[in-house]
Amino acid sequence: MPGKTLKRIDVLRHELKALRYILDNFHSGKLPPAALPPRDDFLSEQARKIYDAILQAPSRGAAEARIGEMRLDEVDAASFLRLSGGHYYTYPALVHERAEALRAGQLKIEAA
Repeated sequence: MPGKTLKRIDVLRHELKALRYILDNFHSGKLPPAALPPRDDFLSEQARKIYDAILQAPSRGAAEARIGEMRLDEVDAASFLRLSGGHYYTYPALVHERAEALRAGQLKIEAA
């Protein structure tokens, strides 16, 4: 990954996949809090808002309701909620790994 540059849209796309997996598994106990990437590892403000909605909600249904009410610039909340996160089990770790690489200067995000 050293010296690699990512596009912002790819970062958001991967964050949304991680969030779908978290939404599908967090409230059922299949994903323990220790397995979650820290909030600050999500680079987009939209992803952090969705992350907060998931973790602060008392249930998956409540999280989905909060997300459904959100008006986000680059995310279609209704489309996000229609997806299934079952195949995205590697994405929470990817979000964390990329954030660490960015902090270490091994990875960059392409300027808009």
